[in-house]
Amino acid sequence: MDSFFYTIILAGAVAGASTGFLGVYLVGMRIPFIGICISHAAMAGTILAVLLGVNPVFGAMALSVLTATSMAAIPPEKSRLDTNAGLAILFSLMLGLTFLGMGLVKDSRNEILGLLWGNILFVSGESVMVIVATAIVLAVFAMLFNKELKVILFSRQIAAATGVHSGLVYGLFLALCGLIISINIKLIGGMMIFSLITNPAAAAYQLCRGHRSLVLTATVFGMLSAVIGFGISFYLDLPTGACIVLVSTAIFGLSLLARRFRQGD
Repeated sequence: MDSFFYTIILAGAVAGASTGFLGVYLVGMRIPFIGICISHAAMAGTILAVLLGVNPVFGAMALSVLTATSMAAIPPEKSRLDTNAGLAILFSLMLGLTFLGMGLVKDSRNEILGLLWGNILFVSGESVMVIVATAIVLAVFAMLFNKELKVILFSRQIAAATGVHSGLVYGLFLALCGLIISINIKLIGGMMIFSLITNPAAAAYQLCRGHRSLVLTATVFGMLSAVIGFGISFYLDLPTGACIVLVSTAIFGLSLLARRFRQGD
């Protein structure tokens, strides 16, 4: 039991750190809704894989990455389509595919329904290795394209005007978003991972000004949200995703109070 618990803690820490890191850019770009859009793409991909008789992980990853990168393929300035409007359309499509697929599945739907809320029982040694590997890929990508990501975070239009390859970097970043969200969805839950992307980053934005401190704080907040949420879920036998969401929301609330208290001084 002890080794299983430590496996859970490691998985939660890495998953929370990577999603908190992603949140800095997604919240900064004002597209945090992409988290719930991709999570539903992962669920739809999982169900499609089950129906086709292939590994559900591959289906979730493939459709998540495809959905995420499709947003980079249609620039808002050329399509007259706001990014969030495009996300809403994709979300409605994935939501429809998810529930259609659930209706077509003839066997037990317990595993599929578990994707909605997350479950610590899905954690395995192989899952932890995959979660750690994708987190390392994200960290390396952020180091290699640090300048480009910061410029895109400020303004994609300015990035394009200054010669930064915004389209390529933005597309690769969204592909990583799809990959990381699809991998973590079994642990955190498709309905909950949106909060783990948004809340730690929003809390960090309340407290930090510099980019480096913002990234580090959001990463730590995401890690704390997942680890504490996993611990509460494990010991009290409560839904994992719900516990993580409540902890991450509490961290945001405390950060908001800290900012107001600091401004009051």
